[in-house]
Amino acid sequence: MRLTKYKVFVCACVLVCVYYFFGVGDYLYSKSFDNEFDYPLNVDLKPIVRDVLSGRKPRIAPINYYPYRFLSNSGKCNTIEKLDLFIIVKSAMHQFGHRSAIRQTYGQENLIPGRIIKTLFFLGIDNNPKSDIQKRIDQEMAQYKDIIQIDFHDNYYNNTIKTMMSFRWLYEHCSTADFYLFTDDDMYISLNNLLDYVHDQTVKNNWERDSATSTVGEDKDNHLFAGYVFKSAPQRFKTSKWRVSLEEYPWNKWPPYVTAGAYVVSNKSMKVLYVGSLFVKHFRFDDIYLGIVAKKVGIVPKHCDQFHFYKKKYSKADYADVIASHGYDDHDELIRVWTEQNKVV
Repeated sequence: MRLTKYKVFVCACVLVCVYYFFGVGDYLYSKSFDNEFDYPLNVDLKPIVRDVLSGRKPRIAPINYYPYRFLSNSGKCNTIEKLDLFIIVKSAMHQFGHRSAIRQTYGQENLIPGRIIKTLFFLGIDNNPKSDIQKRIDQEMAQYKDIIQIDFHDNYYNNTIKTMMSFRWLYEHCSTADFYLFTDDDMYISLNNLLDYVHDQTVKNNWERDSATSTVGEDKDNHLFAGYVFKSAPQRFKTSKWRVSLEEYPWNKWPPYVTAGAYVVSNKSMKVLYVGSLFVKHFRFDDIYLGIVAKKVGIVPKHCDQFHFYKKKYSKADYADVIASHGYDDHDELIRVWTEQNKVV
């Protein structure tokens, strides 16, 4: 009897540990995303966004304006020329080598004849404004004039702040580009393939808009929010760095979202996503946050197989149609691969 009671006690302890460690209760008690999704603000944002973009006062006050300042600026948009593409690189302060490699590869602004392309790096700050890293960044900004630094503490859980502050800068200072590419600083990027892709999508959107079979009243405003799209559920494991509690997000699925490594948005989508974000509660994972905003403003993320979430094994032939591939921490490798793919035959 004592042995049996002991076994029952041990089994109960194991079950309790499993229950809490794997967040079983969170999975069991999560709400249905399909039937009950109502992430704040729980209102129809589409007419509110239209009011703001039309210069009218919104009927509801914004709830999510980040109280940070741009510590530097850039004259990248001080031109009467219409931009084909603006590249926004989310970079960490210490990644000097990453930024240098990008300036030697896809960040070159006179790379493609007949195309006007600009590139900026967006950084946060550390706790010491007089640190050696900050002094080097000050020198880098003076030399290249391609860094926008923002006065928020730069860490993983503040990526949403970096992303939405970059959206704000674009909205306020550079709202005329046809398309915007957002990318991490460890990505391989092919601008030729990207421009071919957005051209094809524009032609397709225009055809659908003008087609007699288009649904009356359907929004055909050339929205594009594309990259590697995930459809997944929150992690509830207690020890996971991606754990999300029911208090933070009570639903059993995420909305479809484009992974943050690299994605492209059209001019219209950039503006709608930014304005929409002012009325959507902050969430600490930037790709999921943009997925939430996209759902609430009626933009459907588009999956593109040419964006690779994982690092695609390199061969010259296999990279012929790649737009983006993750995992290029080796600067020499990025330069070597990019150079081979961009040799003029």
